[in-house]
Amino acid sequence: MNIHSNPAFKECYIMQREDLQRFAATLADGFKGYSMFEHVCYGTYDHDLMRLFWEVSLALLPDNAICIADSKEANSVLAYIPPHSKDPSLLDYVKAGGMKMFLKFGLRRIIRLTRFNIEIEQIGKRYRAADDGYLMAFATRLDKQGQHYGKPLITALLNHLDASGESCYLETLEAKNVALYQHFAFQLTGQTESQMGGLKLFAMRRSATPTV
Repeated sequence: MNIHSNPAFKECYIMQREDLQRFAATLADGFKGYSMFEHVCYGTYDHDLMRLFWEVSLALLPDNAICIADSKEANSVLAYIPPHSKDPSLLDYVKAGGMKMFLKFGLRRIIRLTRFNIEIEQIGKRYRAADDGYLMAFATRLDKQGQHYGKPLITALLNHLDASGESCYLETLEAKNVALYQHFAFQLTGQTESQMGGLKLFAMRRSATPTV
């Protein structure tokens, strides 16, 4: 799939390599206040650390991933991984800045982040179907929330998924987001209580809606 020629994304800005830090900064800002990330940071959300986390995560996206924003300013960002995509290797992770992240986060935060990732994988094995794509991240800068910067992104993605007959899976860390995704035809398939501070993880899926 060539996202640049896909009409579903004609109104979206498609991430280029030089946009990595700006997209990561938007995700770090948009996820501020999320209890899970505050827990990873030992109670005080660290924007610079989380920006580095998202920078590495975006750098590791597979070549067929969809990473879009409302504009070059990246007021809102969405990252989607198609089904059956190749997971990055340890060498890929190090090349993307994983060693820098390890040094900046410190051992305690890395352990918490690793435990968090393990829980994400476990809930995915329980509720994600083999042919589901994965909505990895979707967030809007705090000062732009409520201004409809994100809606065109999720709409574009879902139009593409419906046209290609692709189902989608996501986890959300906040109960308030469940209704948001239900508005876009996602269904809550399960929830689990994290072992990290009694926090909750919500698993949601959306089947493709056939286009006429």
